[in-house]
Amino acid sequence: MATVSVRQEFPNSPSALWSIVGDPASAASWIPSLGSATMEGDVRHGVFTDGNPVRERIVAHDDESRTYTYEYIDGPLPLAKYVSTIKVDAAASGSVVSWDAEFTAAGDDPAALEKDLEAGIGDIYRAALDEAGRLAQS
Repeated sequence: MATVSVRQEFPNSPSALWSIVGDPASAASWIPSLGSATMEGDVRHGVFTDGNPVRERIVAHDDESRTYTYEYIDGPLPLAKYVSTIKVDAAASGSVVSWDAEFTAAGDDPAALEKDLEAGIGDIYRAALDEAGRLAQS
């Protein structure tokens, strides 16, 4: 099993950041690699900017705690299992967003794939949090 953990502090209030990252249906507005996203029940249907579709199930969502967890159903990534949680907390500077994933790659050599996936997913998370911070300043 592989993991990715990204944390970023922002000068904005937790509620300001949660208003950007807390709605699973609006993920495309702050995740640059995601071209569109819609919700159908608890399933988020997304399309990456390269045209590949993805489906994720929202398994927990708590506005009061400013957190939600989702799991990968299917899409272009070679994943046997993927669970990710995004959370916004108060910090001395304003707020901190934590985005953590645990996953297992699919395929003939999962360990080798997991190293590449860790790097790629981490890059996606960091770019998305940079964009969320930019939007929070607007």
